[in-house]
Amino acid sequence: MVVEEVRYDFEDHQRYADDFVRDLVKLMIISKMNSPARNKASREYFEKLVSQMEGCEPTLVKYGQPLFYVKYRGLAFTDQKVTSQFVRNGHVIDVTMESVFGEFVKTFDSLASASQSKVRWGAGEKPDPMFALLDLFVDAVCRLSLLEPSSPDSLAGKRFGIRNTGIVRTSLHLEFLVDGRLNIVELNPAKRKKKAEILFGDSEAAEAMVRSCRSD
Repeated sequence: MVVEEVRYDFEDHQRYADDFVRDLVKLMIISKMNSPARNKASREYFEKLVSQMEGCEPTLVKYGQPLFYVKYRGLAFTDQKVTSQFVRNGHVIDVTMESVFGEFVKTFDSLASASQSKVRWGAGEKPDPMFALLDLFVDAVCRLSLLEPSSPDSLAGKRFGIRNTGIVRTSLHLEFLVDGRLNIVELNPAKRKKKAEILFGDSEAAEAMVRSCRSD
């Protein structure tokens, strides 16, 4: 296992720290996005979302059951390719990347840090409303990472990572870790109420993220 820890210090350019966190979380979401290939509804929705993400295309991976993942700017993601987490303390962001392949760690780091590789999704005249929910989720992670550590909702100083981003028909299940504690949130823009809800977990941060996603 190759493990790399990189510290990004924005002391001289603190206004860029938020942009970095947002793009990093987007990249983490994309790196774990998948859909079962044999479920027609899930596969078609996955393909629709991927078509509206700049630099992305679907890639088929044959595990026990075939799954679609995302190929982003030449890097074909799977569960085993790269796992990443970050801890934010003010303008300092520590990112940990792990992979059994060293070259994937280097490529992920390049994608996360290169200004020309900013993650852009929701492209087109009529972007899928899922991207509006995802943006609210990403913004919530960024906002909570700036709260005082004493706040129960705060992500400051806590290790945050995305474990899985699964497409289930027309919904998206986001599995994320906060200091090792698993939370699962469902995003579904097709629902009239509760477009975001917690499926598993009881952390205050997860509750705050769901509230943000319901504020549209």
